Amino acid sequence: MKKRIFSTRVLAEVAIFAALAFALDVLQGGIFKGIFINGGSIGFAMIPIFIISYRRGLLPGILCGFILSLIQMLGCIYIIQGKTLDGAFMQAAGPFIQVMLDYVLAYTVVGFAGVFMSFYQKSNSFKSKLIWITLGCLLGGLLKYASHTLAGLWFWPGEMWGVGGAAYSFLYNGLYCIPNIIISILIMTVIAKAYPSFLSPDMAKEDNADE
Repeated sequence: MKKRIFSTRVLAEVAIFAALAFALDVLQGGIFKGIFINGGSIGFAMIPIFIISYRRGLLPGILCGFILSLIQMLGCIYIIQGKTLDGAFMQAAGPFIQVMLDYVLAYTVVGFAGVFMSFYQKSNSFKSKLIWITLGCLLGGLLKYASHTLAGLWFWPGEMWGVGGAAYSFLYNGLYCIPNIIISILIMTVIAKAYPSFLSPDMAKEDNADE
């Protein structure tokens, strides 16, 4: 029988991890409020998305990130009228583009770490598992970084910090995106080492069957 991707159990897990990610996002946002004046924070909000991505795969990971983005938007959307928004069409389309890049896509793309789930699950050594965890966190984290950087390039094209818009957006978003990627790799490594069955539900079933 073909295994369903979105069983009731998987959907429940997706919802739980999305809620946890939102709680962590709110917490880190409060801690770093006023530090990153144009948005952004350092913390653990990507971890729940990475966990579900390695537990259940690509689509559940993407869904978890998407749900998180929807919850974020229900709370508050911070829209900026950038210098590039000239003309009636761009004035109308600009906020939509910002919401897509800074909210909808930013956390949704983190779930792409799930492309490495099968490689992780089939690995027989911790060293190889660590490689797949690192690649997944890099992929999801860098895609999120790219989304925020594109949003910054779109809305702040002028010179800031003595550099052009592209460099400013790359540097500014890197101040929090890069630390978040590093934190995610470290935490996911600890989870994989200390609680391997947490990232491999099938392993937990086998352990219970042996008891």
